[in-house]
Amino acid sequence: MARIADHPLRLHRLHLKLSQQELANRANVQRSAISAIEDGRTQQPTDRLISTIAAILDVPKETLIEEIQSWLNKPLKPSLSKAAQNLMVIPPYVLGQYYSTFSSWRAEIAPTHTAFASMLRLNPAIIRDYENGKLQRMPDGLSGKLLEAFGIDGEYLVALEGLKRG
Repeated sequence: MARIADHPLRLHRLHLKLSQQELANRANVQRSAISAIEDGRTQQPTDRLISTIAAILDVPKETLIEEIQSWLNKPLKPSLSKAAQNLMVIPPYVLGQYYSTFSSWRAEIAPTHTAFASMLRLNPAIIRDYENGKLQRMPDGLSGKLLEAFGIDGEYLVALEGLKRG
């Protein structure tokens, strides 16, 4: 799973030298709930959970909410390997010669659909369902995040949508 190093919850947690599991135990939730917040997949934790976490971290609830919202409003600018950066400049008309499926293209950027979803701040089910062919077309949320995060143009996006899934 790709970790988002600068998420406010993660920074507060690390400051107190707490693992995700320790924070989850104290908050009486699954570790995956903490992970989903820190990865940007859960954008609006419940009021009860955020209150509990803020109390554990000794941070005012309003401050934590503001920090998370500010982080979520930052433009998507994922850090990409050199190979992934080069991937974004492949001419769209030859993309299919290098990658037969969307999954193989995505794997150049992130090893799993969950890591990719985290990078884009999307629910991993969206990526999984798209790659497995459960969705007839690329969801608007995914296409919008691809355009925003990677600075690709519409022609590149059309080429991506033309790749097989699965």
